[in-house]
Amino acid sequence: MITGRETGRLGQPMRRTVTFFFIAVTCLFFQQTPSPAAEEVSSKIILDNGLTVLTREMPASPVVCLYALVKTGSATEGEYLGSGVSHFLEHMMFKGTQKRGVGQIAAQIQAVGGSVNASTGKDYTIYTIEVPPEAFDMALDVLTDMLMNSTISPEEVERERQVVLGEMRMDNDNPDRRLGEIADQNIYIAHAYRYPIIGYKETFLHLTRDDIWSYYRSQYVPNNIILSVAGAVQTREILPKIRQSWSGFPRQREVARNVPPEPPQISGRRYQERYPTDLTRLLMAFSSVSLLDKDLYALDVLAMILGQGESSPLYLQVYKKKSLVHDISAYNYTPVDRGYFGVTALLEDKNVEPATEAVWDEIRLLQQRGVNKEELEKAKRQVLSGYLFSHQKASSLAYAQAVDEAFTGDDQFSLKYVAAVKKVSAQDIQRVANQYLTEPSLTLVLLRPLTDQKEEEISEPVVTEEIQRYVLANGLVVLLREDHTLPIVSIRLSLQGGTRQELLELNGISRMTADLWTKGTKARSAAQIAAEVESLGMAFGTFSGKNSLGLNVECLSEDAPRALALLEEMVKDPAFSEEEILREKEDMKAALRRREDSIFQTTALALRETLFLTHPLRRDELGSAQTIEKITRKDIVDFYRKFAAPANMVLSVFGDISADVLRTLLEKKFGALPGKEIKLNSAHEDPPAVPRVKEMSLDKEQAMVMFGFHGVDLKNPDRYGLDVVAALLGSSFSGRLFNSIREELGQAYTLGGDLVPALDAGWIYFYVQTTDEKVEQVKQMIQREIRKLQDQSVSQDELNDIKTYLKGNFRAGLETNSALSFVSGLDELYGLGYRHYHDYAPAIDRVEAQDVQRLARQYLDLNHAAIVTARPKKSAK
Repeated sequence: MITGRETGRLGQPMRRTVTFFFIAVTCLFFQQTPSPAAEEVSSKIILDNGLTVLTREMPASPVVCLYALVKTGSATEGEYLGSGVSHFLEHMMFKGTQKRGVGQIAAQIQAVGGSVNASTGKDYTIYTIEVPPEAFDMALDVLTDMLMNSTISPEEVERERQVVLGEMRMDNDNPDRRLGEIADQNIYIAHAYRYPIIGYKETFLHLTRDDIWSYYRSQYVPNNIILSVAGAVQTREILPKIRQSWSGFPRQREVARNVPPEPPQISGRRYQERYPTDLTRLLMAFSSVSLLDKDLYALDVLAMILGQGESSPLYLQVYKKKSLVHDISAYNYTPVDRGYFGVTALLEDKNVEPATEAVWDEIRLLQQRGVNKEELEKAKRQVLSGYLFSHQKASSLAYAQAVDEAFTGDDQFSLKYVAAVKKVSAQDIQRVANQYLTEPSLTLVLLRPLTDQKEEEISEPVVTEEIQRYVLANGLVVLLREDHTLPIVSIRLSLQGGTRQELLELNGISRMTADLWTKGTKARSAAQIAAEVESLGMAFGTFSGKNSLGLNVECLSEDAPRALALLEEMVKDPAFSEEEILREKEDMKAALRRREDSIFQTTALALRETLFLTHPLRRDELGSAQTIEKITRKDIVDFYRKFAAPANMVLSVFGDISADVLRTLLEKKFGALPGKEIKLNSAHEDPPAVPRVKEMSLDKEQAMVMFGFHGVDLKNPDRYGLDVVAALLGSSFSGRLFNSIREELGQAYTLGGDLVPALDAGWIYFYVQTTDEKVEQVKQMIQREIRKLQDQSVSQDELNDIKTYLKGNFRAGLETNSALSFVSGLDELYGLGYRHYHDYAPAIDRVEAQDVQRLARQYLDLNHAAIVTARPKKSAK
């Protein structure tokens, strides 16, 4: 059940789902594991001042997450409806308190290796902090202080107003965001869900500091807030601290939720809008139910059956058989008040009518015939596996219990949710399909292309067992790690490949090969594979990048033998059928066109092409329309046979396994693969002798400035110092670019930078998304900050803070077995060794101020930079 659509603190759209009840699964082959509920303790306490406190003890977690949910959002703004005051206020919570100045909130959290964020939704606003357990006291103080003691200074209001205006422009450049906005405006004619979270520009501009202050004092009161804590904590230790932290804030007048009801929809609606995009986006929204309606469960299962996964009717018929769409799915959106059942698709504009009719065909067929037992059980299995996959992280649980409590009044609602889903019958599915998926309840929304006429110290990551490494006789490296925290197994097969190993004229073949790998074997079709994968609730996918490609699986431990059998079949006998190749080519070409909607992706590709003239790093993983079309089945088979050699493989299996038993099984399945030597390509290119400058025009409202420099490869020890350099300049909350550009100008909402090391080379980039009139000033400020880092020694405090931030981020990124298997597997594949991740924190600690200055001078030489600017068409030179 999709419960909220939020605008993130960093301007990114987010979709969240309520997590699901844990059901312990045992297996004779894989070691039995107890339910986490036996170890993880939940509690709910309401303080005298009305603050609701939820805790979840997770002894094995390396972090603690504090989530504060304020029960106010864009739909509950009262006299300020449509102004975006909830979202604006969320921004202002980071702009200083009575004891913390501007920027100090994020800086203080990052200084202990933590992260802080926030997002605004229709019904609530949520603030999130994730820190090492030893930093809990400080994080609690920061969170309480920012929520209850914000100063909301007039100067910061006006500065941040420009930031939000920038975010509005960025939203206008995002077609998926625009589709959501026009959908809400047409699905709802009276309810406040019809207003955009960010607000309307004209209404937003009339918001005063007094308006924001009044709204803040009325909504941000203890009895309107839920504090959810999950991770390595003990309730008996933290509860007194929470009581003390909130003791100075008394209960206030209760906050009433006065929202106009949405009248029943009795006739179909259709709305379309033209937009500068190459592909059409379609939403069929059927008026449905709220979160607390008894039909919630059946509608959620219906969405899973109808349009989630590659064995669903919408995928098999509308996408695969009829080739009418590039992407299609179904979901059930259930906020506090009435939501809708949605079918969304990405397609060619000419296919709108036949695709819509094809969706209706599948709906009517389901209404008439109902669903079979296998389809129903598959959907229920997906509920279980979906819960388990989300149950791994403290952040997910902190979020889920907060939302459960806010939306249903029951922080353990998810426990009942899966139990209720288990009771859904085939008759229930057929009934709700006929009751809700009707023409009078449909709102059809289209976003179509323009016509021709143009309208404290951090320890190493916590591990349950050390990774074990074995090499089979044929050279295949196996990495095994036992972790019985949850009955989940993560499997990943990694190969060297990617764009680094492609011929120029066959650019995109690595991505194409990876995508086709799961689309059929000699024994089974893609549909049969999808049906088995989805019936078991597995997550099965592929990846391909600059240096590698591979397969990854996440499954319940009892299903691991079947997952490994499927993996074996795919490795030994991939089909690469002509039919699937043709479909994949169309999908990749559609992805190329869809990428053009992103100003960041478009500019980043142009930067690499400007920075590298011959090196494979300049190439796009998707290839080009010309190279995609040129690739043949023989090319794909030859590419696969060349690189799918045991000596070029690392197989990682992490999770609820018995390593001894599994080792024997893997030897049996993969030991007979014929060994052979392969020759891998390498490349070198010198940095630009002089600056390379490129300016491009895009059909966008925003502008983008990007600076790029040659970096280092993965094995170069300078990579750690350059990580520090990149973070000092480009950290998204307290980096120097953030402070100088966003805080001084207030015109750029999105900015950052990073080091991207690869096998032969690497690059460093910094970017700022701004307005067109600020482009030249932004360029000068980027150069100024680079020169300042080259000329002036960084202070020890700033250096220590950024090093702690990097180590904390790296540690948090290894929280799940899936993440750890990916990192350790690639490190082993690239010759760094599977334990290389242990070296990161010590290497970062060794970076000194003089190293930062030396590296900035050596690598960020503006005489050898590439500078790319993307500007709106109407003002590009």
